[in-house]
Amino acid sequence: MESDSILSGNISEQRWVDQISKNFDDEVGNISDIPVCVFSVPKSTSHFKPEAYVPLAIALGPYHHFETHLYQMERYKVAAVKDLLNDDQLLSFETLVINRLKEKELMIRACYHKYINLDGDTLAWIIAIDGLFLLDVFRHYGDVAPLMPKKLINDGVLYRDIMVLENQIPLRLLSEIQKILRLSCTDDNNNGEQELFSMLREFCEVHSPLKLGKDSNHGVGTGYLHLLDLMYHLIVNNQSTTDPLQVLVMQRKDNDDAMKWKEKDDINLTEIEEVVEMGLRLGVGKKADRPIQVIKNIPWEKISNLVGLKISQQSSEEDDNKPEVTEIEIPSVSSLTKYGQISFCHTTGGIRDIKFEESEATLYLPVIALDIYSEVVLRNLIAYEMATYNSTPELAQYVDLMSGIIDTEADANLLRDKGIIRGNLNNKEIADLFNGINKCNGYKSGNKTVKQVNEYYNNRPRIKALRFMKKDLICSKRVATVVLTIILFLLMSLYSFCEVYGCPKLFDKK
Repeated sequence: MESDSILSGNISEQRWVDQISKNFDDEVGNISDIPVCVFSVPKSTSHFKPEAYVPLAIALGPYHHFETHLYQMERYKVAAVKDLLNDDQLLSFETLVINRLKEKELMIRACYHKYINLDGDTLAWIIAIDGLFLLDVFRHYGDVAPLMPKKLINDGVLYRDIMVLENQIPLRLLSEIQKILRLSCTDDNNNGEQELFSMLREFCEVHSPLKLGKDSNHGVGTGYLHLLDLMYHLIVNNQSTTDPLQVLVMQRKDNDDAMKWKEKDDINLTEIEEVVEMGLRLGVGKKADRPIQVIKNIPWEKISNLVGLKISQQSSEEDDNKPEVTEIEIPSVSSLTKYGQISFCHTTGGIRDIKFEESEATLYLPVIALDIYSEVVLRNLIAYEMATYNSTPELAQYVDLMSGIIDTEADANLLRDKGIIRGNLNNKEIADLFNGINKCNGYKSGNKTVKQVNEYYNNRPRIKALRFMKKDLICSKRVATVVLTIILFLLMSLYSFCEVYGCPKLFDKK
């Protein structure tokens, strides 16, 4: 047997045979309608930051349950479960809970994407303990948890681990455990599901980086698969009914502040950008296209070859074996504001309300609250979306947009001033967060908003001038040498001519 096999030894092989044979048992029932919802994150996704996709302290479910550094927390989970149950439930726990879950073994396995190399008894105990522990966390969320290490609660590690994709417990199993032990305050199953949904939503509202939809008239039975799935759909389906133009009027003062920010010269311009700025102030403006085109038509490459120099586009070649974080092609917030004269406003809705109003030159973005573990939540939400989406991955496109426009601390600070970014992360941490998230390549259709912004930005006269100066005219550092060499060559020729034939007007000679 190969070392990377999912099986280990004859016992595991026999277990596999037993599990496969159960699929042919007519008494088991049809599990084809049970959706796979707990996915293992592929290496292509987790490569850039693998620690963001695994639990740090507590394992929930079978994927990470027996890892050494996580198993030490098992006693706290058991203590919390024992504190949740009454004496009668503790005495009949194995008969009441474990045996019922063993009957649903195939359903449990069907929920998990990865093969679970555990026997039925072990799997039932894992789901029972972890499921009850998770229910206890939701029921007492916000209260003092004396049975858990205070550092785990205060630092938010527990809540961070609960949002990891590979740590999800399917809601159908939580609902089943709740019904078995009658943990709900009501005997009505529908009300019990609604109670569970309310607890999960409260948790999501606190830990979601983006605002959630306001529709709370749905229960667990409507199709939510686990906590991460619930948060994902509440984020994506949050759409504002407010007219974006009304938001623009309310934020007119913010737009004026953007113009003031432009004059502060907070951005460290290069020499080329300073030249373009000076030209614009001298009135080059909208009529810059014609002289620029004339200069572009000068055969700089042929001239440089005559003097023995060759203009070449310099490119930094990275190690092919070293992966790079890639971003979508869109200017930064600073460039969009300073050169594109584009304003930023926050919407009252979510990611579906992202919009670029060309008539107002305004990009609308939803409010995002970032704290120390927001990156983990975002990364796992995107990993879940990429594993399940059927059309356009909306959340991934939003994060791609934010990663593209936030390059520096100045970009983060501008969006913070606009009320688009909130939370306790500083500007550097925000820039590092978005610069470290790789572009999602799972979708082919481009982002409509990105295309609109780029088209508007690229058609600005000053952008054409700046882009020409940076790319077309001075495509490498050697161009300056070419121009200076030509000038020096002409001056030396003129000087030599005057030395031989005389140029009294130029050199004041009689």
